Amino acid sequence: MDDQERSGAFGSGKAGGLSPDGPEGVPADIDVRVRYRSAAGRTLVHEPGLLRDVPLEEHASLSEPHAYQGRRSILTDWFCATNGMTVWCASTVQMDAAMLLDFDADIVCYQSGVAELHWRYEGRQGTMRPAFFARTRDGRRVVIPHRLAAGLEERVLRHAAAAASWQIRPLQVPEGVLHSSLRSMAHSRGAEFAPGMHARQVLLDVFAAPRPLLEGAAVSGLGLPAAGHVWHLLWTGALDFDRTLPLLPTSRIWAASSIDDFSEDNG
Repeated sequence: MDDQERSGAFGSGKAGGLSPDGPEGVPADIDVRVRYRSAAGRTLVHEPGLLRDVPLEEHASLSEPHAYQGRRSILTDWFCATNGMTVWCASTVQMDAAMLLDFDADIVCYQSGVAELHWRYEGRQGTMRPAFFARTRDGRRVVIPHRLAAGLEERVLRHAAAAASWQIRPLQVPEGVLHSSLRSMAHSRGAEFAPGMHARQVLLDVFAAPRPLLEGAAVSGLGLPAAGHVWHLLWTGALDFDRTLPLLPTSRIWAASSIDDFSEDNG
């Protein structure tokens, strides 16, 4: 008998009125179990408190989303340059959110569909499927729901997050100018566009003061790969740009570490 069968979907806690929240706002009378895959790929079901040290963001998805007749969202995936993994997305909105996570320098690992929260309360039961689990640069683990509406499901999520020591972060989806700029940079996010140490330093020197993107690439002396290197450095944050304006080949960009010095020198 495997761990899922031994654990069951729920414990034996009795149904009843929803008790007042306990310390830290955790619901005191609600039954929650987390279904996920182990590092070896086995499907397990455990109480949230047993997942405090489990890196769900590194585990495989429970399943890939599938198309079906009448489905209104478009299935897609996102290749994550942050950790070199494919992130399956149930909609283009989720894919755009995955793109923004990939761009976020504070996120070092994330994955979609790795866990489900099964809950039961007063004879009712349901399932929550967070959009992503992620880990930050300083080791915090984050759960990102598709939406964070007030009500019973929010309390389920708060219960699980408090027990498992997850932080809850709302789903963020880039829009407008930022969405367009991310799309432009994302084409060159892969490791094949990363400059070597010499080329990187040349480009940082070229853009020590703000100048148009393609102009700087052209004068760098790095030849045809220069433009791809520039877009990659923009994606990684080594080069920066005005995020309130569309990012175009003619946009003025600069080395992120030198713009403060440039501003001081130019009053």
